[in-house]
Amino acid sequence: MKDFLRIGAAALAFSAFLITGNPILTSPAWADSKSYQKDLSRGLFQMNKKDYESAVASFTLVLRDNPTIYEAYLNRAQGRSELRDFEGALADYDQAIKLNPNVVESYIKRADLHTKMGNYQPAVDDYSLALRLSPKNVDAILNRGAAYKKIGDYQKAINDFSSALKLEAGSYEAIKERADCRAKANDLDGAIEDYEFLLKKNKYSATALRFNLGEVFLAKGAKGSADENFKQVIAYYNKNLKGSRKNGNDLLQRGLAYAKLGEIDKAISDLQEASAWKSDEAVTKYNLGRLKLIKGDSKGAIADLTEAIRLNPKYSPALMDRASAYAAAGEYMNAQKDLDAALTGEKTVEGFYNRAMARLAIGDSSGAVSDIVEAKNYGAQYVTNKKAQLQEQISAKESKGERDIALSDLLEQVVLIELGENNGDVAEALEKRALGIKEKQLSKHDPKLAHSYMMLGRVYMKKKSPTKAEALFRTAMTRLKGTTDGTQKFAIFNLEDCAKLLMQSSQQEEAGAILVDTRMARAVSSMNDRAFSGDISRKAERAIEAYKKRKRAAEQKELAEQVQPEGSESMTVRRVDAEPGTTVASTATSSANAVSAANTALSDKKVTNKPIRDKWALIVGISNFKDSSINLHYCAKDAKDFYDFLVTEKNFAPDHVQLLTDNTATRANILSLLGNKWLPRVAEPDDLVVIYFSSHGSPSSLDVGGVNYLVAHDTDINDLYVTGIAMQDLSRIIKERVHCDRVMVLLDACHSGVAAPSSKGLARSGNVNVDTIVQGTGQLVLSSSSPDQRSWESKRYQGSVFTKHLIEGLRKDGKMTRLGEAFNYLNEEVQREVMRDRGVLQNPVMKSKWEGDDLVIGVPAAKPSRGLGNIELPDQARAVTTSNAEPAKPAAKPKASSTRRAR
Repeated sequence: MKDFLRIGAAALAFSAFLITGNPILTSPAWADSKSYQKDLSRGLFQMNKKDYESAVASFTLVLRDNPTIYEAYLNRAQGRSELRDFEGALADYDQAIKLNPNVVESYIKRADLHTKMGNYQPAVDDYSLALRLSPKNVDAILNRGAAYKKIGDYQKAINDFSSALKLEAGSYEAIKERADCRAKANDLDGAIEDYEFLLKKNKYSATALRFNLGEVFLAKGAKGSADENFKQVIAYYNKNLKGSRKNGNDLLQRGLAYAKLGEIDKAISDLQEASAWKSDEAVTKYNLGRLKLIKGDSKGAIADLTEAIRLNPKYSPALMDRASAYAAAGEYMNAQKDLDAALTGEKTVEGFYNRAMARLAIGDSSGAVSDIVEAKNYGAQYVTNKKAQLQEQISAKESKGERDIALSDLLEQVVLIELGENNGDVAEALEKRALGIKEKQLSKHDPKLAHSYMMLGRVYMKKKSPTKAEALFRTAMTRLKGTTDGTQKFAIFNLEDCAKLLMQSSQQEEAGAILVDTRMARAVSSMNDRAFSGDISRKAERAIEAYKKRKRAAEQKELAEQVQPEGSESMTVRRVDAEPGTTVASTATSSANAVSAANTALSDKKVTNKPIRDKWALIVGISNFKDSSINLHYCAKDAKDFYDFLVTEKNFAPDHVQLLTDNTATRANILSLLGNKWLPRVAEPDDLVVIYFSSHGSPSSLDVGGVNYLVAHDTDINDLYVTGIAMQDLSRIIKERVHCDRVMVLLDACHSGVAAPSSKGLARSGNVNVDTIVQGTGQLVLSSSSPDQRSWESKRYQGSVFTKHLIEGLRKDGKMTRLGEAFNYLNEEVQREVMRDRGVLQNPVMKSKWEGDDLVIGVPAAKPSRGLGNIELPDQARAVTTSNAEPAKPAAKPKASSTRRAR
């Protein structure tokens, strides 16, 4: 007799016919060549003897001289699967199908392997291919139904089991699985019909079937019929457990039946005794934890469920119930983690609904709305039943006059369901009631109040009122700023959803205004969660550009109005982008371009030369990347050389310089030092900040949005938007987060001029365009070459041509060398060396919006302060100790054929 174990919502998992325990061997379809028939037959014999290693060797011997024998691939795949070499087995199945795509067994076996690996959607695809060739293959139909059940597509599973019954009427497996799926899909009458049919035909499985039937009656609200079935189950196990015939499984089953009758204490007693008999079984610990959760002992439930998960880390029901226990204990982040893990396996309406409510509790209204929609897709009736239960609880509290936070939470849970059902007006009325309660009982800084603002914003999103939604999301983002639990990111997600809605309605500039702010927030916090990709990423970049264009035009117009005297016809202007200390005369009439007037307004500000209070530098150099195919030779060495130069020759204190090389130079670490944990905390208005970056720089053509990126150690060059450092973000972080008036940025941004295909497209014909980086008064940007040129590593020495001559130029007149003089030397020497060695041009570029005297980086600090010491960074235990940092050793000098390594 098959006993029942509660695994999820159903009582029995159907797997007997998914993966057969014994190999199904394929005999050769040919007999005209004895040269390899002998080896193949030996392999089949070894498979029957379960000598899988020898069998694989025999099939390999066949394929060595006869690589077109698909039967050898098919049988070797089976052997590899038995040895748990799943990837090798899949490769063999692929090759067998390629050689002969008309063999049903090949698709079924590959599907079986996918099922064994937990890859249910590929399994469905393969069973479907098999059924195209053999539409009446019952095994393929049943197995596809079981796979559909695993991914939560119960209706398709029901269809398959019904199809199997047309071919094999009365099949126990098909009826049992259809009954389980009908119960999960809330077709309760259909499930009862199937279970009652099986009860009449299968006396030996009656106890397990009565338990299943009782569960369905309970779900339908027929408590009397449910109790009758559970009592019969208990009677059966009472008989089994008389005298000394006790065993753990009988105790477990009786305990579960007691639980269904509501006799929780008896159930827990049975399961505790069962646990002593079956201490190594996850299912017993799971059910014990679940019962403690029902009783309200969340702490005890977490302990037992954690033990169940330890015994079976992929036990989805245990993960889901532990999530419920965490939620009951107020640990919503842990709850969401468990639900995420559970839903990577079997997707269920219960899983999506519970995760939606957990996300709502932690303020993730964007994710909660997404999950409630998925829950409705998997089981609309389940969600409807939950709403009815919530409304009953609300009515009970209101009848008692209880208008507390608990009532507000219940109202918001109903709001979430109403949003999933597209009932915007009802949702708005309920959310305003919930928000009114919270505003009276909570302080304005309470995160729960910000969560409710976001929820009301989601309502306005549903009602196509993005302007109202944006205001609420921005208020929430401000209120959540600085919270230690990281919940500000939920406001960012909501704002980005709002931007998507604006883009859909062709309000590009309004969307761009939002995305500029969320991109900055992401960059500062090194956040990659739910980042845009694909087509939406391209649309986002276009929206940002549209906003920038409008903003520039507005600023230029405003400045022009400020500087254009009424009735004036012309004036002399001084261009901002001229060399320091020079003035360029031009004429601007009343109809002249507003840019000229803007330049005048900016350059006519009063210039005041002040001493440099203190000096700071962030130096980054990356030779060895996580993706080794894009490694460079000397970037880390160049960075260390520049660090040594600043400390030993230019009066930079060692604890005022941060050096990141190779695996410490991750995106998160760079942005953390630049925009959060270091420079914003140490740099003051009258300081000097030097930022040096030596690595790859991607051209805008590599990004779907046309953005330039700097490449960090862990950047994925196929996903630059999420993993690279956008030039525009770099400039905004410097402008908005680094609070000093003097910033010098040095970009020795490299790429491989003749890179092999494995470099994945970093090779290009132009360098970084620094025009996108210069941002406002007091910034200098030096790039190693102009946008239409390449930057090169030297043929003569180990290092970058640019960095070597930059250091030499800054040494030209000792510590007091002016930057303008150093740049003139740098430009001449770089051009001369590259022209002589390679016959091409490389001209460094300096873009300046500097006011006052020329910069001298070697001048001693007037009022130096202490550094911060070691800094905890996201991707390492602490920051690199700069005084002892050593870059990675440069790669071996390339051979003559590969020396044209460009930056």
